[in-house]
Amino acid sequence: MIPTWISVVGVAMTVLSPLLALGGVALGAYLTRKSDRELDTWRHREETMRMVRWAVEQILNDDDTGTDAGVVTLRSLMRSELLQPEDYELVAALTAAVAIDRVGETTYAELADADIEVVEEEGARRWLRRRP
Repeated sequence: MIPTWISVVGVAMTVLSPLLALGGVALGAYLTRKSDRELDTWRHREETMRMVRWAVEQILNDDDTGTDAGVVTLRSLMRSELLQPEDYELVAALTAAVAIDRVGETTYAELADADIEVVEEEGARRWLRRRP
């Protein structure tokens, strides 16, 4: 005769082991998706900064074609999904500091997004911001 407590433990293990395995798989899937999202954010940020560096190098060269390409790149980057919200202010300030001062406000205004305006405050300090 099998003692009752052994039968109870056997039934509990039979029922609980698949549930515990399912919980472990669900936790593993959640952690994997979270790390994938973080890696994707990191990759986007790396690609964004690589494009920003390239654009600034093009703008600072004395070649007119390179300057135009750099300005268009920064403008496109500001409108793209690649640029993350927390990086927008950095790219906008950099665009204002490098592109507007280098090629002039009117030249940039022709290329700029309709939702972006050039803001001047206290003389020559300029930056870009999204229109409300």
